[in-house]
Amino acid sequence: MKVVYTAPNRAHHYKYAGALNAANCLHAFISGFPRISSRSTTGELKGKLYHSDILQTLYIASLKGKLPSAVSLYLAYLSKVEQDLACRRFIKECDVFLFYSGSGLMSSRYAKKKGVITIVEAVNSHVEFQEDILEMEFKHLNLLWKPFPVKEKTRRIKEYEEADFILLPSEFVKRSFIAKGFSAKKLLKVPYGFNKASYYHANTTNGLGQTNYTILYVGSISVRKGVRYLIEAFKKLSHPKKRLVLVGPNVNDGALNGLILTPDIVFTGVLKGKNLEQAYHAADVFCLPSIEEGLALVLGEALSFGLPIITTCNTGADDIITNGKEGYILPICDSVAIWQKLQAFVDNPHLFKKFQENAFNRSKELNGWEETGKNLVNTLSKAKL
Repeated sequence: MKVVYTAPNRAHHYKYAGALNAANCLHAFISGFPRISSRSTTGELKGKLYHSDILQTLYIASLKGKLPSAVSLYLAYLSKVEQDLACRRFIKECDVFLFYSGSGLMSSRYAKKKGVITIVEAVNSHVEFQEDILEMEFKHLNLLWKPFPVKEKTRRIKEYEEADFILLPSEFVKRSFIAKGFSAKKLLKVPYGFNKASYYHANTTNGLGQTNYTILYVGSISVRKGVRYLIEAFKKLSHPKKRLVLVGPNVNDGALNGLILTPDIVFTGVLKGKNLEQAYHAADVFCLPSIEEGLALVLGEALSFGLPIITTCNTGADDIITNGKEGYILPICDSVAIWQKLQAFVDNPHLFKKFQENAFNRSKELNGWEETGKNLVNTLSKAKL
């Protein structure tokens, strides 16, 4: 098997390319990740890594320069077209063309004519599913709703329909495609890998009641992440030393409109490295109330610190935890449900302690990136027309 793979950013994609290369399956990896970054090259991919990043670099620059959103969105669209066009010259010598959603429509059509298996990688739910659920939430909050760019949306849908298979990271994403009429036979699930628990030290000595009760959130402060529902739940929580720590950038999309923010709600901004690790260590419970995301890697990080998880059914959580064992998987947009589970840990210290232990033990069982890489190679090798 020879695979041509393209993706616009680094994320898990370099890990996937490395796994394919280690299995002698990678023919070429076309990356949109800016080559000016020190992280854009890696020795293990020498001779297989190609850059198609001019427009992606301009797109990132437009975000940093705070250009009009219409400009940035159009550059994002064009950057994927650039990557698409760059893949064509490699197609003749491969068996499988794997491409990030939005980055492979034209090359996949050419590949199909050559008898090459085409697989589109969807890291989030079906684009129409995303749009439906986010539009509903923006309108519920009386916020201006801006539909996804038509060209980008149309391109993704065509890729979904025309590709031989769709690579997905979670059951949630799989359900979204099935809800849109796709056959389960076309959907290939490979959950992401997680850092092993041995990298961290579980925070299993904490108890609630006489100590602080710190709830941690890591992610952007945005409508999509459902942060307002966590804040509403926290304000109802009864504990004398409660604290909510929100780690991540504020995208200023109206997510916090109308909320009264008290001093026990702390916004740290973006944290990395040791500072982020300290935030996990200082927490008692991790909460991720997202309305939509493919598979949240922060859930695995939280488990590694022995943090019980309270999250929603639209985060990929059912691929990571068992509801009622290491945490709770709740409906979206439900501050009452979040409050009830947060309060349950206060009212029942034995329950809290048990969830702590279960969380850390579960983190030891999660696949690391090496196992995920092998799963990816095995899954692609079994994809037959």
